[in-house]
Amino acid sequence: MHNIIQMETSAKLYSLPFGNVKTYLFALLFVAGNIALPQLCHLVPAGGPTLLPIYFFTLIAAYKYGFKVGLLTALLSPVINHLLFAMPAAAVLPAILIKSGPEPPLLLHAMPRISLYWHCWV
Repeated sequence: MHNIIQMETSAKLYSLPFGNVKTYLFALLFVAGNIALPQLCHLVPAGGPTLLPIYFFTLIAAYKYGFKVGLLTALLSPVINHLLFAMPAAAVLPAILIKSGPEPPLLLHAMPRISLYWHCWV
């Protein structure tokens, strides 16, 4: 006999305003991740160009904590990375800021919030 067990899980998602200190703390945390992860990938032979994880934490920030945290992460990550490691190069930094500005966080934050369902056959 087959019994269907339906399990439902959902994640808490937030939308933090610019006036909240947590917005800036979470943005700085995700900026640190956006700086550390690519540096770790560069330790692997050909890992930097192959994996290219430059937007990973930006997407997580926008999905979990909203557009504003995602936007701050997207704009601060390339600037701080440039100041620390001179990458991206100054010549391409404006183009990267335009490309990574509001688009990734806005698109990800606009995705519908749905619960995930798993069906298990016992």
